[in-house]
Amino acid sequence: MFGTIDDTKRIAIAVQLAEMKAFQNLLISNERVLMDAVEDGTIRQQLQAMLEQDQKNLGVLDSTITQYGIQGKLSTGVEENLNTIQGYMENSDFPLAEKVFRHELLKHQQTMAGEVIHKAAQIIGADVAMAIAPLHTINFENRAHQEQLKGILEILGVQELTGQSPDQGFWGRSGDAIAALTGVVGSVVTRTDDEMSIRDLLLMDHSKTDVLFAEILGSDNPQKIQEYFGQLYQDVKVHGLAEEQVLYPAVQPYYDQMQEIVDQTDHVIEMLDAMKPLDPAAPDFKAQVEQLRLAVRGHIDQEESDVFPKLKDNFDHEQQKQLATEFKAAKSKLQKQQAQPSEKRPVSSQTQPNQSSGQERMKTGFIFLNQTAPWKLVFQSKAVINWFEAVVFLLGDRWIRTWLQTEPLVNSEYSQLFYGLVFIIGIGYWWVSNDIQQNHGIVRLGILIQSSVFLILAYHTLLGNLHPLYLVSGVLDLIFAILFSIFLYSSRFNLRLKKIQPISHN
Repeated sequence: MFGTIDDTKRIAIAVQLAEMKAFQNLLISNERVLMDAVEDGTIRQQLQAMLEQDQKNLGVLDSTITQYGIQGKLSTGVEENLNTIQGYMENSDFPLAEKVFRHELLKHQQTMAGEVIHKAAQIIGADVAMAIAPLHTINFENRAHQEQLKGILEILGVQELTGQSPDQGFWGRSGDAIAALTGVVGSVVTRTDDEMSIRDLLLMDHSKTDVLFAEILGSDNPQKIQEYFGQLYQDVKVHGLAEEQVLYPAVQPYYDQMQEIVDQTDHVIEMLDAMKPLDPAAPDFKAQVEQLRLAVRGHIDQEESDVFPKLKDNFDHEQQKQLATEFKAAKSKLQKQQAQPSEKRPVSSQTQPNQSSGQERMKTGFIFLNQTAPWKLVFQSKAVINWFEAVVFLLGDRWIRTWLQTEPLVNSEYSQLFYGLVFIIGIGYWWVSNDIQQNHGIVRLGILIQSSVFLILAYHTLLGNLHPLYLVSGVLDLIFAILFSIFLYSSRFNLRLKKIQPISHN
């Protein structure tokens, strides 16, 4: 029931946002054309500043579209209109003042598009209003740009008509207008960067999630609940999968409890999938939503209190911006992938579900291998076995050999040194059990040691130099070497599967 977002109003806004992004790219292209054509140094400086702000606002639009959570597509008519305008701007036969006039009209169109989206969001839902909040910055800056372009048009138009420059007082007038406009709203996002930090993006997602939960729990209209949950389902799932691809691998070296965060994310996605087919009018639906809200809020609280400080302490400003760029790209890709099932596909792509099902079966086969608790027990068990063997053979080797009627060791100090190392290696296995995501070098070393012990003991048993009882220890080592190899393989498999098939939770 909740697998896709089919609410026409939300899709319409997604299309409008996609058009705004396309026109933003056109504005940037136009400003480059105008800068190449204009000779006045002051006008070039104004256009340069406008270009830099528009490039930043393109990043803001990207963030808004990703935050909104639905990917819209351009119509054929819009694409043709864009190509027509670009062709006109690049045509050297048209007057420069006319091109500035056309550019100012585009700025006005962009401003009105943002205003219309803002008003529509107030009607549709608080989560939509929150998602498109960064558009305020673009809207007010576009208004300021209109004032600048009017002044530029005044100069160029007078020059083309009379061959002389007009009174330059408009620069002061437009400057006052710009200051007034930009001072009214402040800035939803930084006005100096073309990209928000990863923390800013995550906080925006977290806030939107809280709003969606409030809308679901506060509504008695099953149709609206279905709409809100559909948006929540997509937003939270895409957010969690994007975190697993980008955020968690980056922070893992600095945070010991990352596996707990990953497990929380997977648990939330499992809860979402379990609720997907439910009837929103069912009496217990909101109770399940509340359980989901508590799980999500617990995850968010731990992430903001534990992971955010790690980002602040270990990643500089540019690195956080880079993480934000990668996070947005991952979310955008996931959003497009989630939208694909509702679209028509070529017949040749019908084999894809079978391939996905195959990967899902592979992942299902490894679910128990990716759990923390069983592997903790494996490493703890091997640590205890190592300690037991070391103590028993260090203290009782002479009596054991007498009981087995075998010759005593000539150089007992070598035996003592060996079992001392066995005891120390057991400590290493215990370290691994405390955090199975770390210390994989100890695991690889353990595989080599245990395999070597088995081979050496088996060799001397075959030669008759050792009693077969000693080979029992070697067989145990071989069994654990195999288990450790499976552990390393399953860890790599889990990471690879998340990168290759990021929506495999479906």
